[in-house]
Amino acid sequence: MKLKKTALILAMTLVLSACGKNADADPVPAPEPEIQQVQYDTETVTPAPDTDVPEEPQEDPEPEPEPEPVEEEPLTFIEDMGTTTINGYTVKPVPDNDAFEFVLGMHGGINLGNAFDASDCTWVANELDYESAWCGARTTYAYIDSLCNEGFNVIRIPVSWHNHVDANYNISQAWLARVTDIVDYCLGKDMYVIINIHHDTDKNYFYPDSAHLDQTLKYTEAIWSQLAEHFKDRSNKLIFECINEPRLRDTDLEWWFSSENDTVLDAYDALMQANQLFVDTVRATGGNNADRFLVVCGYCQMPSATTSDNFSLPTDSAKNRIIVSVHSYRPYEFAGEVPGKTEFGEAAKKDNKQVFSSLYDRFIANGIPVIIGEYGCIDKNNDADRLEYYRFMGECSALYSIPIIAWDNNEFNNTNAAVAETFGFIDRASGNVILKELVDAMTATYRQ
Repeated sequence: MKLKKTALILAMTLVLSACGKNADADPVPAPEPEIQQVQYDTETVTPAPDTDVPEEPQEDPEPEPEPEPVEEEPLTFIEDMGTTTINGYTVKPVPDNDAFEFVLGMHGGINLGNAFDASDCTWVANELDYESAWCGARTTYAYIDSLCNEGFNVIRIPVSWHNHVDANYNISQAWLARVTDIVDYCLGKDMYVIINIHHDTDKNYFYPDSAHLDQTLKYTEAIWSQLAEHFKDRSNKLIFECINEPRLRDTDLEWWFSSENDTVLDAYDALMQANQLFVDTVRATGGNNADRFLVVCGYCQMPSATTSDNFSLPTDSAKNRIIVSVHSYRPYEFAGEVPGKTEFGEAAKKDNKQVFSSLYDRFIANGIPVIIGEYGCIDKNNDADRLEYYRFMGECSALYSIPIIAWDNNEFNNTNAAVAETFGFIDRASGNVILKELVDAMTATYRQ
């Protein structure tokens, strides 16, 4: 499908914006083929007399024709994108295919953080109370309405499942119904919706190494076969993401990657197998899942681990339907729960821009769409620098055509300025916009 008209419209928008600044049991094996009992005729056959019968000359069989090589369609780019500039930088051209037509429609994004992903909350009386256990509020339609009104059209809904399954990994119908309620409301608002397996990285569920590979694959197949079957008739704006930040949890290698470390490479190999099983499991359910967009990632969703040669895409029966995801809280001394660093200066901008550039070169230039599924910086009483951070990230998103999805955990007003995880923007219960300037900075690039 040609995208030049779509791209030109997007490009013009960017210019105007810049100027305006349970299948949990093992599969049942196929039945063995029935052996037919053959009765042989026992009549005595008189042998023919010996005669010298010349053998007919045998002709050499004609060789089987070589199969015609399948020629892949050449990768073409939307050059119109490259004629657009934002703050003096040229927008990078993107491939002209269906995948990028889909991804280019993804504008500002928000994570519904610390809600359905809350895990191991032993103090709650009812499993549905998990939704508010970490963030202090149930998700309201008013909150979703505010997201749309503020220009966000992407919502990532992280979900932890292991506290809501039985011993055979059958998902609680009450929990699934509550997740479905929010998914369907967002789809009804014409949003892109991403659901995943989130805080289930545990040796009893999903743990990417060879020692726990059987367990990891069993859990992956069990959860995704149920979710895929349940949601298979939803529109293609519902996107499935295999796993969040897969890593060797509670080890020295949890947030560290090296292509020369055998333990990490073992984890990577296990993760690639899980990614492949995820794709195969979803596709097997049919319906809209036959060509639904699916998201996969590299080790701990780290950009450098994902752009390494150790990462490879799973094979897929659908064409151009895989999206790669990374997370980026950079530099962490500024963005994360580290006291002291409050300035977002030129070095920090260069660091972040390099992430976008490396993702573009590794994936987009080769026809593979990318999203940054989480990003953000906490409140350290540094409003001006946070504003510049979100403005700059939105600018990079537009320049490289990489959608970005901010982390929002409904936490506000950091008074410690040290370690509090304050990533909130819009009140989860009322839908009131608390940090209007930051929200406007996130979505400015996509507003006309």
